[in-house]
Amino acid sequence: MGLFSRNNKIEKPKVLLELRSHSCPITAIVEQDNRTVYFYLFGDNEDFGMKSCWVRNLIEAPEKIETKLMEKGVSPMQTKEFCKFPKGQEALIADNSEIVWLEEGDGAALLENGEILCVIPSWGGDGGFYGYARDCKGTGDFAWELSEDNEMRKRVGSAIEFFAAWDEDLNPFQLIQPEILKYYDEMFGKSEKYFAIDGPEGPPKGLYVLEGNEKTVFATVAVSLRPQPKVEMYYEDPDEVNRIELGAILKSGLTNEQVNDVAGLISGITTTPWDYITFLAEGHTVEFQTTISEKFKYAVLTNKLKVFPQMNFSGYANSKISFLWIVPISEREWEIMKESGSQVILDKLDAIGEEIFNFEREEVV
Repeated sequence: MGLFSRNNKIEKPKVLLELRSHSCPITAIVEQDNRTVYFYLFGDNEDFGMKSCWVRNLIEAPEKIETKLMEKGVSPMQTKEFCKFPKGQEALIADNSEIVWLEEGDGAALLENGEILCVIPSWGGDGGFYGYARDCKGTGDFAWELSEDNEMRKRVGSAIEFFAAWDEDLNPFQLIQPEILKYYDEMFGKSEKYFAIDGPEGPPKGLYVLEGNEKTVFATVAVSLRPQPKVEMYYEDPDEVNRIELGAILKSGLTNEQVNDVAGLISGITTTPWDYITFLAEGHTVEFQTTISEKFKYAVLTNKLKVFPQMNFSGYANSKISFLWIVPISEREWEIMKESGSQVILDKLDAIGEEIFNFEREEVV
């Protein structure tokens, strides 16, 4: 015998739309049965898990939460108290609907005829909050109201503009790459070596490399086109830290193979925020295992050491661009940072000046 609710046999939900994130290992899906519509984000890794948000009821809303149906794995309708349309609404039509990913790639919106129906931001699924829905009234059990002044409306609009810009004659990368390379040439000297470090999924990004007489400089190009995921969950003003470029300065004398090795490691670090749905900021540490040194197989990211030049970018899309230097550290130094915070070791690294560019340096523990 099938499940029944309000005299309607519950149909198996159908997938109306499905879209993979442009940068994070997450898939957005819109499902609809004969009672309700839901928007889902499914992460490939367990840390992200599954996030859901109610979009609309298709039949009259219940007075109370459909607990028994939920126990059977059936998506519940929003209760009458929180519905702008308590009698129900028309079913969604796939051809009139679309999924728009936010620029960070860890949140998404569902639109119908260009109007936002639902948004699951990065903090969706935390503390009883699922997401925002246009047709919700107040703070419902499975969605909160998407008010006219909700910041997510601007964010979705910016995302639409960002993705449309890639179809222009001059896309964002073609505009920003020459500016950044010119800045590096002025800061460090004209480089003869450049690596394209974008993967098959894009977006394009590069790595400037200058092999000088005393130092070899590595600096990323256009990583900052994408804001990092999750920043807004930890910072009141995410625009201060959500866009980054990375660099490293090492003592000259590296072989071609070693230069390529370091370039490959930096390229890998640039994918970390989106591959692992996280972010990189001042004082964070990463793995940095090179063929150059067995001892220094981690690195700390910082722009606080006096020995490094101060990098000042003009910002992008109303966000500041933070430049973080990758400083190789030993396992013992890394352990101290984990236990006591990064500042203790950073202070000691600051004291040794240009020795931090040398893989033969003594540990500062």
